[in-house]
Amino acid sequence: MVLAAGCSTPTPGPDKTAAGVVLGAGWGAGLGAVAGNQVANAGPGAALGAGFGAVSGALTGGAIDMTESSELEAQRELDSLKIHVAANQRRLELLQSTLDSRDYNLSRTAHSVSKVYFDADKASLRSGAAKELQVLADRIKRNPYVGRLELHGHSDDSGNTERDSDLSESRTRTVATFLANQGISLDQMELYAHGARRPLGSNESEAGRQMNRRVEIILLK
Repeated sequence: MVLAAGCSTPTPGPDKTAAGVVLGAGWGAGLGAVAGNQVANAGPGAALGAGFGAVSGALTGGAIDMTESSELEAQRELDSLKIHVAANQRRLELLQSTLDSRDYNLSRTAHSVSKVYFDADKASLRSGAAKELQVLADRIKRNPYVGRLELHGHSDDSGNTERDSDLSESRTRTVATFLANQGISLDQMELYAHGARRPLGSNESEAGRQMNRRVEIILLK
């Protein structure tokens, strides 16, 4: 939240120079008249005194105006600094919020799991799976915080153990090759083939077997 400046800028007062001229002139005229009266020439004495008084008053009033002007300028500079400090504080808060958001998203990305499903006894990508992998590859390339990928291949138990293992390995390599063609380095990938040992669904139903014919992609820091 932007903080408002705490001190108000003083309102400039009346012109002290002009006031000094008037007061000084009146004071000088009075003294001049007294002096002129002593020498029987009150008129010229008053005029002369007024002139000296005006000069003296102007100098005094000018000094007061200069002091007040300096104070006003200092106050304006102080208020300006407070505004800049408040603005910088706001920018720091926004930066911290951005970093916190990045760390949160990174934490989620580090545990992100995407799944690609396959047809029975097949290791080739479905058209829909290819589009999803392309989107995933673009996301990985834009995120500098993804350091490596784990690809885990699985199958249902419709074949023998060796066949299931081969299918899960072939599916994993299919996904890895597609991601590599999209610009993801093979050095970032770790490939695992689990056969039918880690089912997500029951192999007693077609829906369950479909869930088991998959490759899981785990994004890690």
